[in-house]
Amino acid sequence: MGRDLTLYPSKASKKELKNLVESLGFVKCSHLWDWPKGTLNYSWFDMEDFKSIDGVSADIYPIKEDKKDKTDNVWALHVRNLFSASFYDVKMLNRLLREARKKFGGTIYGDYGKNRYAPLWEDTSTPISRGISMVYEEVLNRIKKVEFSIPDPKINYESKENDDLTFITSLNQMDPTRDLYNGLVPFAVSAFEFFFSQIFQILLKYDDYSIEKLKNYNQKIDFYDLLLIKENKKTIEGVIAGNYSFQNINQINKAFKEWLGTDIRSILFKKKKIGKNVAFLENKISEIINFRHKIIHHFLFDNELTREKLINIFSTIKISFKEVVNALEDKYSIKIENHS
Repeated sequence: MGRDLTLYPSKASKKELKNLVESLGFVKCSHLWDWPKGTLNYSWFDMEDFKSIDGVSADIYPIKEDKKDKTDNVWALHVRNLFSASFYDVKMLNRLLREARKKFGGTIYGDYGKNRYAPLWEDTSTPISRGISMVYEEVLNRIKKVEFSIPDPKINYESKENDDLTFITSLNQMDPTRDLYNGLVPFAVSAFEFFFSQIFQILLKYDDYSIEKLKNYNQKIDFYDLLLIKENKKTIEGVIAGNYSFQNINQINKAFKEWLGTDIRSILFKKKKIGKNVAFLENKISEIINFRHKIIHHFLFDNELTREKLINIFSTIKISFKEVVNALEDKYSIKIENHS
């Protein structure tokens, strides 16, 4: 679902529409929709200060016969973005329509009626809230996709009265999907690492304390890293993040404490219901990280890892994200959006 609006210009050539679209920073892209032959597809994103979430798509296309009653012009301009788009995305969508209509005349038809633009709202977001929202959204979406794809067991005998429970358990442990479940544990830890690494780098860039600390910070940097920074392929924040391991709670806590004054361990040191049990969140995360280490470095699989237990692992990771997000909302007086 999203915002769909189309301008049917009074008079505008394909080249004129193309020049206007490109002048606003739109770049050519491919498109999944089956557009008419000759269509030009564009997209726009503004990643400065994480202003874009979904961006804007713009399509210059030849008008079909059943739409010729709207204009005598040959070409139309279609714009679209998702309902999860940011304030800045919607603002650009409207800007393109306004400038095109001012220059070429015509009529707008779309989700909000004739000649009506997409409504805007009061934007209270900040670079920190938008950046964290983007990371949070991405990692939750990826986890949800994996959770949706987790197969049911191939072997799943249920014990009955007078059954030998040891024998039934042994049979179920032979289920080949349990190897697949084990293989997804490193993915869970990777999601955990990505979340904390990216959040740390975002906060480094905008947190007042870290900005001041950076002014007097000394660190040797490899010449190769300097070249990457010069080419905008690496950031100062990325270099600093490289000093820590984000697959280790102690290291994560050290990074956040040293640079941001935030105690991650205290945030995670609380009891939470995970599946049917209640446990300390920090302890469960440490267990998952150690589990991943055994799989990656020793090829040790747990034949008792059921689908339910794997789902609980993902739940633990997601709960840890939520606890940290809540704490950061309080610390920075922000609202972190989540459309997942």
